[in-house]
Amino acid sequence: MLTIHLWITLLLVLWFYVLWSRRRFYKLMMQLPGPTGYPIIGSLHEFWNKNGFLNVMERKINKYGSSWLGWFGPKPVYFVSDPVLNRELLNSPHATDKGRIAYNVLEEFLGDGLLVLDEPMWSKHRKALNHAFGHNGLLSFIPIFNNEGTSLLQELDTLVDKGEIEMLSRLKKFSLRIATQTTMGTDVKKEEVFRNETIMENYQSYQDVEDEANTIVFAAFETTALTITYTLMLLAMFPEYQERVYEEIISVFPNIGDFEVSFEDIQKLEYLDMVINESMRLMPAIPLTIRKLTQDVKLSNGVELPKGLEFCISIFHTHRSKEIWGPEAHKFNPDNCLPRNLQDKHPYVLIPFLKGKRNCIGWKYGLILLKITLAKILRNYKFSTSFRFEDLVIVDNITLKLKDLPGLQLYRRN
Repeated sequence: MLTIHLWITLLLVLWFYVLWSRRRFYKLMMQLPGPTGYPIIGSLHEFWNKNGFLNVMERKINKYGSSWLGWFGPKPVYFVSDPVLNRELLNSPHATDKGRIAYNVLEEFLGDGLLVLDEPMWSKHRKALNHAFGHNGLLSFIPIFNNEGTSLLQELDTLVDKGEIEMLSRLKKFSLRIATQTTMGTDVKKEEVFRNETIMENYQSYQDVEDEANTIVFAAFETTALTITYTLMLLAMFPEYQERVYEEIISVFPNIGDFEVSFEDIQKLEYLDMVINESMRLMPAIPLTIRKLTQDVKLSNGVELPKGLEFCISIFHTHRSKEIWGPEAHKFNPDNCLPRNLQDKHPYVLIPFLKGKRNCIGWKYGLILLKITLAKILRNYKFSTSFRFEDLVIVDNITLKLKDLPGLQLYRRN
């Protein structure tokens, strides 16, 4: 009997210790709106359902506003889609570590690369890699971008007038070739394994690739392919904008066929820049980021976030907020990204590459590659699709995916 009483006493002491150690989380729960949830599971059951994580988040934002507290089991998570709070959190020196909720899986896959490292190792790795993504380094990549763009045009030319074609797999192979050449100096076209459908997994097992190369290749090849695919898809769905960007491109590149795109040429393609930004606004390749606080952080809204709290910044919902972008925030319109329309908005309303201390190291690399590739493609081909924009259904993934990816029909330009 004494043993039973002792065990009960120990369990009660442990329970009160757990409650006491988490008292600041519970205090925060009283300050912020959000679902209370259930013991142990929190509000986790509401997120993992057939509607998808992003759709559930949208309902919560409509109910609780652009900042609220949810519970992933016993873990509290602060959800944010407000540009003011985005800026404060992304620039805080105490908010650079990645949240373990999402990034443990990536760590197993990629190893200890820049994407998943915490301080102080993240700063050391970032400093070592900064030089490679400096201006001179980026200029050295342009011949590779152009050469692979030429190869892509040759492949696309075989698809003209062949009906609606799935483009993503082809663009993934294209972007992987570039990512491996600019990262490891290796052309995977020469590897037999490249012909296999399980391209990424086999290539990584074939090569003795270190963690950083894994991270950069993964980030570059996946996000680039998705952004090019979604941009072409949106232009096919909205042909009036496709014609506008085509008129700009032919003013810079009047001759059809293959051509070299220089860094100076890129600066002239202002409307293409708007199209890319609008595509990334509506369909950001990475829809969310999760971080963990290493010290207390007090926000301008008066809320003090305790050390150890994980927070989720929704790039996707910031980009689609009607309070920011107006009643047609969910529609594709490159005029949203006109410089004069952006200058009156908060600088953190458009964050496809994130901002702050831990922004995407390859954001300039990505934009140059996107502009060169899209200039070559759109100068030579016109795209159409029978798929309606209204029928797009987004599904949950680490990157932004569609339930049904529209096929695109190619026509050769004159």
